[in-house]
Amino acid sequence: MVVHMKKTTINIEDAIMERLKEEAARRKTTMTALIEAGIRRILAEGETPALVGGELPPLPIYDMGEPLVDVADRDALYEVLDRERDERLYGAGENSAGSSGLRTLEARTAAEDVAPYDADGEARERTGHD
Repeated sequence: MVVHMKKTTINIEDAIMERLKEEAARRKTTMTALIEAGIRRILAEGETPALVGGELPPLPIYDMGEPLVDVADRDALYEVLDRERDERLYGAGENSAGSSGLRTLEARTAAEDVAPYDADGEARERTGHD
């Protein structure tokens, strides 16, 4: 019978690692065998193993204020995301002509050339010159 094994890295507290080494030596086995035995035992307990010390602590509650947009309204969501993207690329606000905060066509074009996304939010292909 062929057994396939997956190699992985885990982080273990120093104190637990010392105990693991000592226990492996005492039992004349490997640390891997003890770790696997512990995992097998937990998995055999069922879906929810008993919690150490009782119940889980309550989740934190944050007051984030009123939502800026109804995320169920896709058009409204895209409008907000587009506006935020445009503010990052072209500067905040629009002037009376309705164009972005960058005054010249050259400035807007230069900003668009470095934008990672096109007007539809799709990622632009890299041209090789950054």
